[in-house]
Amino acid sequence: MLTRRDFTRLSLFGLGLGLTNCSDPSHLSQLGAVASVEKADLTIWWEQGFLPEENEQVIQIVRNWEKQSGQTVNLKLLPIDLIDQELSRLVKEPGNPKLPDIVYSVGVDPSLGPKLAWRDQLLDLSEVIQPIKDRYTPVALSQVSYRNQVRGERSYYALPLWQADDYIHYWGNLIEAIDLSPADVPTDWEPFWKFWQTAQTQLRSKSHPKIYGLGLCMSSLGFDTYTSLIMFLDAYNVEVVNPEGDFLLEAPENRQRMIAALDEYTRFFLEGYVPPTAVEWTGSGNNTNFLDGSILMTQNLTLSIPLTQKLPANAYNQDAAIRYHEIVTIERPRKLDGTDLLTRKGIKQAVVPKACPHPEAAKNFLAYLVEPQNLNRLITGFKGRVLPVMPQLFENSLWSNSTDPHLSAALKIAQRPSLTPYEVIHSAFSEVQSQQLWAKTVLKVIQDKASPIEASDWTIGQIKSIWAEWEKVS
Repeated sequence: MLTRRDFTRLSLFGLGLGLTNCSDPSHLSQLGAVASVEKADLTIWWEQGFLPEENEQVIQIVRNWEKQSGQTVNLKLLPIDLIDQELSRLVKEPGNPKLPDIVYSVGVDPSLGPKLAWRDQLLDLSEVIQPIKDRYTPVALSQVSYRNQVRGERSYYALPLWQADDYIHYWGNLIEAIDLSPADVPTDWEPFWKFWQTAQTQLRSKSHPKIYGLGLCMSSLGFDTYTSLIMFLDAYNVEVVNPEGDFLLEAPENRQRMIAALDEYTRFFLEGYVPPTAVEWTGSGNNTNFLDGSILMTQNLTLSIPLTQKLPANAYNQDAAIRYHEIVTIERPRKLDGTDLLTRKGIKQAVVPKACPHPEAAKNFLAYLVEPQNLNRLITGFKGRVLPVMPQLFENSLWSNSTDPHLSAALKIAQRPSLTPYEVIHSAFSEVQSQQLWAKTVLKVIQDKASPIEASDWTIGQIKSIWAEWEKVS
């Protein structure tokens, strides 16, 4: 069990500090310090947890591996942006002793993994995955199969750990305040979005004069704007890239659909149904605005919003259980053509830089990490915010409460097929993600006052330029 002293020491990671050897508190070092890295048998960069329990679980797993293997670990819990920035820099310097052996963050799958695999800068992890391949869902495996353009092949260049899905939350009690119920929320595309606009008008005429109907992110920080805009592109049947990796967005029919989708998305902001602060939201911006009652509905990539209210009962949070049940979690509406609008599941993953100092130790640790009992421990730290990528882990009691409204909705969504992320099909889209081009497309309309036509054409041109540069890698 982690002591208060241990956790206080670990909180220094947010300032760029890392724990060199989890069992030795004397080995603290700043990111980039060479001495501690050279002494350790394995260096791991791990994203700081949203919850303290997430950090505690990975630390305990590392400690257990140290005891079992007799090797020492330099574990650094770091912010996502720092991981992305530093890893992108260090992989350009093969042999640099500061290069980590293992990297995990939620930014790996959209922007780091595909890019580094394409450039032959990641270690092929087939040796770790093949012996346990049958334990994984097909979706999990498909999303770590990246193309190595240098070698001219696809392989498993990342290790699946857990799955994020896409949820829509709203305040059921506020809907009841205007004499409606969950059964009144439409499932067809146009009526669905009109419902929240009408609800805003009605709530403002009563006791909620400052509420906004829609919590759609409009900023270039984090992944939320991308997730929401891509949902609109999918609803309009915009084909961006085909399974063979051909760029389709500039085709006349896809360009027109993109313009229409972008126009609808940005009009919600321009017409006052989205808070003005949405242009500044970080990854937690919609969470905060939803929980403080500023917005009626929002979209989120985990169940973190309702689970903030799932707290042990005490004198200070007596209303948490009520709020937990006032929040409603639902699936996406249908597309404009009436067909199902699938999600794009995010498979969160760990990678090993090809030029890392300790590749064999890295593979050994990852093989240990994905043993069911260890992966189960890791996921348990998330307290239900994320889903397993190994079906057998659903046997955990965490998922057995079929009466829980949010978990039951999440399990239903998890059973549905998934669309393949663009960056898995063609790694050029990892650069599109890194440059936040999808979010910048939105900002061009709502801040720069460009038309949806102008913004769409700008984005198409930017992606084509990235695509051309990407294909030069050989």
